[in-house]
Amino acid sequence: MLTSSELIELVKKHDPNMEESLLRKAYAFAMEVHGLQKRASGSPYFSHPVEVARILAELGLDVVTVITGLLHDVLEDTNVCPEELEEIFGSEIAFLVEGVTKLSRINYPSSKVHQAENFRKFLMAISQDIRILVIKLVDRLHNMRTLNYVTSIEKRKKISLETLEIYVPLAERIGMNAIKDEMEDVAFYNTHPSEYRAISMKLEQIRNKDNNFIQNTILELRLVFNKAGIDAQISGREKKAYSIWKKMQRHSVTIEKINDIIAFRVIVKTVEQCYLVLGVIHTNFQIMPGRFKDYISIPKLNNYRSLHTTVIGPMRQPVEVQIRTEEMHRVADEGVAAHWSYKSGEVLVRKDEPSRYSWIKNLLTILQDSGNPEEVMDNTRLEMFKDEVFCFTPSGDLISLPRGATAVDFAYDIHTAIGNTCIGAKINGKMASLKTTLRNGDQVLIITSPYQHPDASWERFVITGKAKVCIKKFIKIQEKAEFTLLGLQLVKYVFSATELEFNEELLDYKKFSCDSLSRFFYNIGRGIIPLGMVRMSLPIAESEDQTTFNEDPLCLVDFAPGIAIHFADCCHPILGDKIIGALEPQKGMVVHLNNCSNLKDVNYFIKIKWNSDEEMETSIIIRLRIVILNKTESFAIITNIISSNGASITNIKVEHRSIEFFDLLVDIKVRDSTHMGEVLASLRTCANVRSIKRL
Repeated sequence: MLTSSELIELVKKHDPNMEESLLRKAYAFAMEVHGLQKRASGSPYFSHPVEVARILAELGLDVVTVITGLLHDVLEDTNVCPEELEEIFGSEIAFLVEGVTKLSRINYPSSKVHQAENFRKFLMAISQDIRILVIKLVDRLHNMRTLNYVTSIEKRKKISLETLEIYVPLAERIGMNAIKDEMEDVAFYNTHPSEYRAISMKLEQIRNKDNNFIQNTILELRLVFNKAGIDAQISGREKKAYSIWKKMQRHSVTIEKINDIIAFRVIVKTVEQCYLVLGVIHTNFQIMPGRFKDYISIPKLNNYRSLHTTVIGPMRQPVEVQIRTEEMHRVADEGVAAHWSYKSGEVLVRKDEPSRYSWIKNLLTILQDSGNPEEVMDNTRLEMFKDEVFCFTPSGDLISLPRGATAVDFAYDIHTAIGNTCIGAKINGKMASLKTTLRNGDQVLIITSPYQHPDASWERFVITGKAKVCIKKFIKIQEKAEFTLLGLQLVKYVFSATELEFNEELLDYKKFSCDSLSRFFYNIGRGIIPLGMVRMSLPIAESEDQTTFNEDPLCLVDFAPGIAIHFADCCHPILGDKIIGALEPQKGMVVHLNNCSNLKDVNYFIKIKWNSDEEMETSIIIRLRIVILNKTESFAIITNIISSNGASITNIKVEHRSIEFFDLLVDIKVRDSTHMGEVLASLRTCANVRSIKRL
C-alpha cells in the first residue's frame, strides 16, 4: 500500500508546488476513520481509497482531486458528517466528496427506482463539476479490479451490468478509453463468462497461427516510412474480448470474419505528419473502400482525434492503422485528464474545443425536465450510448448528434426554443421533412415559426434524450391546460343541467382531496373525479336522474382532438354526426356516436355537439392552419383548390411570414363532414402545401 510520502511524490511530478500538509492530513484522517474495516479480499479497507488516489495522481490530476480520492468513502462508510468534512478540509473538497458518495441511504420500494434516483443525483453532481465523474470512474475501476474477491456470483454480475450500462459510456464520453476498456473486459468476464472464455481461446489460436503477423507488419510499415523519411513509433494492439464480442453481435458474424482484431498505431510528432503517413500507407498498400475515417478534421464528441484506415497488409490480411500525434494518443487513453488544468471550479479547455462538455448540458436539461427517475435513465442512455454523426449549421458550427438523429433532434440541440418552434428544414440547400435522418457532413438550416408547437408524433422519430424530454414537457403543459379547461366546462355543464347558476363558491374542492380549484377542474377533465359525484355535491333542489339533460349540450368547438378529447375507435364519429360523450379515467372525454353499442357500459353521459344547430343545418365553417411555400403562385393554387371543390373562403390571415414559408389561418365554409374531407384531401396533395391542420 502506498505511503503518504510516495503519494506526494506522484503528485509532485505534475504539480511541484502542491500543498503537502493537506494531503498528509487527508491520508491520516482517512486511515483513522476507516479504522479496522476490511474489504472482501481481507485487506484493510483503507487500501481502496489509497489506490483510487494513486490512480488519480498517475493521471496527473490536481491535489484537491487526489485528496478527494482518499476521502471519497468516509461519508458513506464511517461516522463522519459533511459539516465535519467541510470544517477540516474546506468546502471544495467536501462538495466533491458528497458528489462522489454513493447514495445508498435513500430508500425506495424497488431497486430500479433506487438506482434511477441515485443516477439522477449523480448526474446533477457531475454537471456541476467534472472532477466528480473522474473520481467516480477511478473508484469503479479499482472496484472492478478487485471484483473477483466478491463471493456472490449474482452480486458480481449485478455490479458488472451497472458498470456496462452507466460507467463505461460515461468514461467513453470524457475520453478515458483506457479505463473504459479495462472496466468493459472485467464486466464482460462476469456477465458472459462462456463467451469471454470462447473468444479468449480463439484469440490464443490466432496468435499461435500468426505469431509473426504483428512483427512482420510493423517491419513492413517501418521500411516504407524510412523510405519516405518519416520518423514514427509503430505498435500493434489486440482488440479486447468485449470489443470483439460487440462487433460479432452487431454484424452477426463469427470471430474469423472480423478483420481488425489487431490494430496498428503509428505515432508521429505533428498533424502534418499524420496526413503524410496516411498518403504513404495508401500509396504502398491496397486500401479497403469505405474504411477511412478522419477524426482529426472532425473529432469525436469526447475529443478523440486520429486517422483510421484499413488496408491489405503484407501478409495479405486486412490491417487497421490508426495514425495520431503523441498528444492525440495521450488524449485517446486518458481523455480529460490528458491536459488537465483547473481553476475557479471550472475545467479549462482550449479555445478550439469549446463544445467538449456540451453533452453534460444536455444531461442537465434531461434532469430538469424529465418526469420521473426511470425517464432520466432512459433518456440519458439515449444521450450517451450511440455513435455520432457530425452536421453543420449554415454558419459552419459543428453539431454532434447520435447516429440516426433527425432534423428535430438537430433543432433541439441548438436550443430548446428552436426545437419547440421548428416547422421545416433545409438540408444541403433542399427542403426536407423534419423527420429526415441526418448524415455525416449535412448542412442543416432549421426554419421556425412562432405559431408552431411540438407535436406528440415527434416522439416517435426523435432519438436524442434532450429532444424527447423537451417534447414531453411541452405536451404535459398543454395537457394540463386542456384538461383543466375541459373540467371547467364540464362543471359549468353540470350547473346548467341542474338549473343552477355557475358559482365557484359552491365547489368544495377540498372534499375531493384537491389543494386548489384548478387541480379540481384538472382531475374532473382527466376523468379522475366522476362527474356524478360533482353533481351529487351540489345543492340540488330535488333528486334527478343522473342521465337526464337539459337542452344546452357541451360544445366541442374549443377542443382539438388528441389530448383532452378523443374520438372512439369503436364507432369513429366524424363532424356532423349525432354524438355523445363519456368520461374515462386518466383519458378524458371520449366521443361516441349516439347509437354506439359500447355505450351500454357507460354510467354517466355528457350531451355534446359540434357547433350550433342552425349552422349545422346549412353549412360548417372550419378554421385551418395551412403552411405554404413562399412562392408567388401558392396563394392562387390553394384558393383554386378550395373553390374547385365547391367550398368558399370566409376569412384568411397571414399569421407569419419567413423566407421559406407563409403561415395562414383560413376559415372555409363547407357543406358537411364529407365535403370537408374532400377539401382537405385535395389540399394535402398540393406540392406547395407544407402542412395543414384543422384548429
